[in-house]
Amino acid sequence: MTKMRKRAAAAVGGVAIVAALAVPGVAAHAAAVAEQDNSFMTQAAQVNLAEITIGKLALQKANTPQVRSLAQETLTDHQDAQGKLERLAEQKGVTLPSSPNAQQQSTGKQLEGASGTMFDSIYLHAQISGHQEASTLTRSEIDSGRDADVQSFAKDFLPAVLRHLSHAQEAANALGIPPKGANTGSGGLAERAQSSTGDLGLVAGGLAMVVAAGAMLLRWRRRTG
Repeated sequence: MTKMRKRAAAAVGGVAIVAALAVPGVAAHAAAVAEQDNSFMTQAAQVNLAEITIGKLALQKANTPQVRSLAQETLTDHQDAQGKLERLAEQKGVTLPSSPNAQQQSTGKQLEGASGTMFDSIYLHAQISGHQEASTLTRSEIDSGRDADVQSFAKDFLPAVLRHLSHAQEAANALGIPPKGANTGSGGLAERAQSSTGDLGLVAGGLAMVVAAGAMLLRWRRRTG
């Protein structure tokens, strides 16, 4: 009996040791987040932080009610999304960035130095391009993500992204702000068209002078002949 008890105790102890070694590994594996999901969470956090930063700035510097309204909407929604994302990241053991990416920070600096209609134009262009990129990013996570909780966040995040994009485009149209990259102003299509028209006018005028000179020469020859 003594030997049997010792063997049983040893067996139990061995199982306990194996369990103690195995549990941390299992927990770490469960908490691990695939690269796709990790990347999405990182970029979504940067989008939120950028929108919060320029949203606060727009509430101070917006030149029109349309821009101010959009700023309030995006600020509120992205603050809410960031809170949810931070809780999810803590649950998954993911460290989120504490600031926007370099391009987003550059846009923020441009807005800090802008005012009036220029501020509104830069802000709306940033809203349109930024939410287009965020839409692509979020759709990719919904389609290709591996973590169900992160995908669920993405599905909840997408409607707000699309709504912000739509409202930014509507505001730009209402204020007559052309799409980014449109050929307007110096060097634009309109100026080149005017230049071409002017060149044609000069050519036509030159031809008219040549024709007139030829007619006068012909009349002179007839008289002297």
